[in-house]
Amino acid sequence: MNRTIYHGSEFIIEKPEYLKGNIHNDYGLGFYCCSNKELAKEWAAKRSGNGFVNCNSIRDDRLKILDLTTPPYNNVLYWVALLMHNRLISTDLQNNYPKELKYLEEKYLLDISLYDVVIGYRADDSYFRFPEAFVRSEITLESLNKIFAAGDLGKQYVLISKRAFELLHFNNYEEVFETSKDNYYKRKSRADKVFTDLLNSDRYSKNVRLRDLIIDYE
Repeated sequence: MNRTIYHGSEFIIEKPEYLKGNIHNDYGLGFYCCSNKELAKEWAAKRSGNGFVNCNSIRDDRLKILDLTTPPYNNVLYWVALLMHNRLISTDLQNNYPKELKYLEEKYLLDISLYDVVIGYRADDSYFRFPEAFVRSEITLESLNKIFAAGDLGKQYVLISKRAFELLHFNNYEEVFETSKDNYYKRKSRADKVFTDLLNSDRYSKNVRLRDLIIDYE
């Protein structure tokens, strides 16, 4: 199937370079896109209010895809394990939650090098505090699932293999303006409110937290 994907950026990128970028992004090195054009506009404009949406097409029926939003890997713990493995985590998490990090790595970390593309939720710097709060057992597993079921964080379509880069075709680009920056912060505000409400409601909740899963695992 020929899929259209969008990359929001401050630059026009006609040919992304394989193995170039930030290794500490959500899924490591890769070309980060999405299938939602409006979401890509927000990503492009979130800093300066200006940017570009690069429109690409790809034959993804020729690729091996790991989709973390559909069975059998739609358990949010697979996603959290990848984030904790790839992103630069705080000293607090490293020093005070080693059991939690070890549990996620041993039980849920997937080898994404076996795939060409990863589809999953996003957790840029604005949203990384959601899974961090889960690792600290400040929010429950049920609440973490609710945050992503709300859909306001958006999904990423990440090219990680050389083959995927070779099959990517640049179509055109569209300039992005201040309105998309406003939309980004409105989306962030909605997600922040969901997070705050769940954090407060979870304060005395008896629902499952990460520490409970570790006890059962041990």
